[in-house]
Order: sequence, then structure tokens, then C-alpha cells
Amino acid sequence: MSRLASIRQRITRLRGPWGTLALGILIRLVLAPYTAWNNDVAVWFHTALSGYYGLHLYERPGFSYPPVWGYLLQIIGSIVHAVGLGPNFFGVYNPVFSSASSATFDFTEVVTSPGFNLVFKSILFCFDLATAILIYRLVDQVTGDEHKARLSFAAWFLNPFIIYETAVQGALDTVVGFCVLATVVLLMDGRYFWAGVAWVLGILTKLSPVVLAPVLLVVIVGRFRTSNKPIAAQLALFAWGAAVAFVLVLGPEAFLGSIPAMLHNVFARTQESVTIGGLSITGVRYLRPFAGLLDWSFENSALLIRASSIAQAISVLAWAGWTAIAGRKDPVFATLGGTVATLSSIMLLSPISNPQYVLWWMPALTALVFIAGRWQTHLLLLTVAPLLFAVAILGPTAILGPLATYTHLMPATELNAQIISWYEAPGRLWGAYFADDFFAPASIVTVATLILLLARWIQAAFVKPSVSPQLTSAADVD
Repeated sequence: MSRLASIRQRITRLRGPWGTLALGILIRLVLAPYTAWNNDVAVWFHTALSGYYGLHLYERPGFSYPPVWGYLLQIIGSIVHAVGLGPNFFGVYNPVFSSASSATFDFTEVVTSPGFNLVFKSILFCFDLATAILIYRLVDQVTGDEHKARLSFAAWFLNPFIIYETAVQGALDTVVGFCVLATVVLLMDGRYFWAGVAWVLGILTKLSPVVLAPVLLVVIVGRFRTSNKPIAAQLALFAWGAAVAFVLVLGPEAFLGSIPAMLHNVFARTQESVTIGGLSITGVRYLRPFAGLLDWSFENSALLIRASSIAQAISVLAWAGWTAIAGRKDPVFATLGGTVATLSSIMLLSPISNPQYVLWWMPALTALVFIAGRWQTHLLLLTVAPLLFAVAILGPTAILGPLATYTHLMPATELNAQIISWYEAPGRLWGAYFADDFFAPASIVTVATLILLLARWIQAAFVKPSVSPQLTSAADVD
């Protein structure tokens, strides 16, 4: 009977949110082939093409990120070559878009093919799904409420902003969000070695997770979970996992002598003039009275970078201190909240922040909202506002380059004209340009929502009782 009961229990645990899963995958598969944000995916195009021709990742300039995502794209290129497909599988140059490219500097003549779009976006879908599973597991583990876990899965996997960024624009930042959440979940599980691995994989996808070092140190040293290992052993396992991941990922570049080229590519953009805006506090420049801030930022780039860097460093240390205080009575809230607060503060205090940066901390926020059973309105606003901003950059049709190039449903000349018209149209409400009429409210709502949310968390840590159920301690795995 005990064996039969065990089998029944396993079957029960397999009853996951299959309907939500199927719907989320279907939406992604429909959107993926004929849409792309070509200014970014042009880089994916060239990186995969270099793998196709057997070139090293940093052998030619252009890929300005750490190597994890580049390796995945090069693997795609190598497989395409191995199965005998031609280079046109990746995409083509469409000269019709040259005027949109020169007018906006946010559009290129490179158009990725439906096949390549589907292949590389499918990798992003896998990370979307893995993140949803982690959220589901964490909410279920902490609350013991499967209904909440199912809702949290849907809140992530059917989130329109997440779908837009991965299935439409093809943004790699969902990989970063997964690695960040995986680091947190693995620490909560006592898997210190694998937490170190996940953290470094996030850093070697995009550098942003490196700022979590103080918070992660507080989580380990503060004994946020009962452990049968001394603190020194926990730190050693975490550091060992981080070191192993660094060696395995950067080893090929070191062997090929590509580390200097990698560093040059990754940090090359820091040498450029600074612009401001996006979903940061400098987003007020989209309001017509503050439009002059853009010219001021170009003239005072050094001062702006220095002030931003100091403010970001202070915020990272401050949120580590907050995590230590909040963790005394609510380790789950402190761990997830400290993670979200640190990364979102970096975004708010950057000179310019792109909408996809929200993906760095959205998984942890989604899990926390459903664990605590509050802040749902904040989550909704932080979904809608970044989505509005992303769509407004060059207009809602700008992502249809593959559709206009590979089908007859929309002439490429018409799409080119629409992009230029959107970009150059004057503002009708409060912006200098038409796009600013959307940028301003999207940026202000995002910034205000985050500030109000973080203020409530500060208050909750000092004057309110625990906001989430306590994580049931278990024996360490490592």
C-alpha cells in the first residue's frame, strides 16, 4: 500500500498547469517567426553566421556581451552548417530599410529569416519555461498552496511583456532573469555550489547580476536558512561553484587568446557619449519642459557617469543592509526583496535603462507577489508600462521586418515609411516627439511604481510583521 500511495503522490505532483503551458507556447510559436527587433537580432544574425563559418566568438567585432548567449548562437550556426543549409537560413539584407536605418539609428537593413527567428527564440522560450517552473516550485514550496503556484506560473508565462520581449523582440535578458532566480532558489535549497554556478552564468550572459554579490553574501552569512554546514563551508561551496563556472565558460576564450578581444567588445560602449532616458529616473526628459536634459547629458557625460556610479554603489550596499535587517524575521521576503530591490535600483539609477532590463528582476518579483499575496497592482503596472515603452520606440509595426521581407502581406516600402513617420512625428501631448508622448507616462509610471514598492518594503522590514510564510528548512544538498 505504501508503494501505491507513493505512486499516486507522484502522479498528483505531475498535475501541473498544462493548459497555461500549452497556451503560452502556442502564442510564442505564432508570434516568433515573422517578428523581430532587428537592431538587436542583427547582432544575433552575425554571431550565428560566424559560428556557421567556424569563426571564434570575438574574432570579429560586434558581439558586445559576455560569451554565454554568444555560444548558444554559434552552436546554432554550427548545426545549420552541419545539416547542409546555406547562410541565407539566417536572414538577408533588405536595402529598402536603408532610409529607416539612417533616419533612426535604431533599425537596420538586416532581416532575420522566419526559420532562424523560430530557432533562436525557441532557446529563449526554454528559459521562459524554466523560469516559470522555478516560480511555480518556489511559491508551492513556501506557501504550500498549489492554486497560488499555478497562478504564479501563469502570471509569468502568459505575461504579455515577457512574451513580447522573447517571442517578438528576441531579447536575451530572459536568460539573465532565469539565472538570477535560479541563484536565489538554489541558495534557499542549500545548494550553494550550484547557486554559485547560476550566478556566474548570469554574469557571463550580461554583467548586471554581479551587483547581487553583497546581497548574496548577506543571505549566506546571515544564515537565512537552517544549515548543517558552517558559514565558511557554505561560502566555500558557493565560491567553488562560481569559480568552476568561470573556468568552464571563459576557458575556451582563454585558450584562443580572445580574452582581450572579449573585454574590448563588452566594455566598448562605455567609451561612447552618454545618453539618458528609458525606464530610469532620467526618463523625465521625455516631457517637453525637460527635453534640454538630453543635450546636457552629452555635454556632461563624465559627471553623469560618476554620479550614477556612486548612487548605484550606495544603493547596492544599502539594500544589502536592508536584506540583513529584514532577514531576521522573514528570510524569504528579504532574499527575494533584496534581489529585486538591488537590480531595480541599478536600473532606476542608470543614465539610460532599456525596457528589457525589467526581465532581470521580474521573475523574483513575480514569485514574491504570489508568496506574500500582495503588490499585485504594482506587478500589473510594471508589466504594462515597460510594454508600452517597448512598443513605442519605433512604433507597433517596427517589429514586422521579417513579415514584410518574407511575405507579401505587407510591402517593405510601406513598413519603412511607417517607421520613419513614427520616429519623426512631432509630439501631440507633452513630448517633443510623438514617441515621447508614450515614453513619458511609461517611464514615470515605472519609476513611481518601483519607488512606492521599495518604500513599502522598507517600511515592512522595520515596522510590520512577516509578510510571507517561512521557508521550511531542509538538509543541505551540497
